[in-house]
Parts: sequence; structure tokens; C-alpha cells
Amino acid sequence: MSSRLSPSAVETITYTTALDYDVNGNLIYQGQAVPGSAKSAAVWKIKKFTYDGSSNLTDIQFADGNNDFDNIWNNRASLNYS
Repeated sequence: MSSRLSPSAVETITYTTALDYDVNGNLIYQGQAVPGSAKSAAVWKIKKFTYDGSSNLTDIQFADGNNDFDNIWNNRASLNYS
């Protein structure tokens, strides 16, 4: 007997995405959380995007250095990224 899951047994989760851009239109922060999550709740996975002087993307870092859903979107600018 097989212990493999059938495709119908796997649930796909669709996340809410929040975006924040700089004055040049470059994406600076991207957050994801379960739909309906408050932006003040510690349930967000947040990425920070860094660009060179020519608006070329050079780096993508995660808040707290991981991709856990444990950050507050409203605090994105003051979080530590690595």
C-alpha cells in the first residue's frame, strides 16, 4: 500500500501580498500573509529588495534573515534584513 498523497489531498495556500515602492517606482518591500491578516499582526513574511544606482536589482533579503511568517508589515522599514 502506498503512503503517497494524492494531488487532491494537497491544499494550495494563496497569500495576500503587500508591496511598497520607493520614489523611483522600485519595489523595496514585499510581504505575504494569510488573507485577512492585519498589517499590524506578526504574521508576515517580508522581503527587502536592494538596487544599484541604475535601478538594477542587486539583492533580496528576508526580515530576520529567514522566510518565517513572524513579522509585522507596518514595521518593515525598521526590521533587520539579511
